[in-house]
Amino acid sequence: MSLRDELIAEIEGWGLPLECRLAADTSLIGSGAFDSMALFNLLHWVEERVGETVDPTEFDLAAEWETVDLVVRFVEERRAARASR
Repeated sequence: MSLRDELIAEIEGWGLPLECRLAADTSLIGSGAFDSMALFNLLHWVEERVGETVDPTEFDLAAEWETVDLVVRFVEERRAARASR
């Protein structure tokens, strides 16, 4: 299962009031579908995939995690940065 598919399945399991089927480019934060608990769950999911703590005050959460694809890109970039250390 790809990281994208894994994240979509995870989010769908949270029971959020999404107006349509979740896709790679569905607005997560700007649409208002994500509440504080969903953001906490997403942060936890990201930290598990990255393998380290992520401080959401160090970046623009609404911009960098607006869609599934952006979250996946964030994880991949953090993994690459961690591997190069």
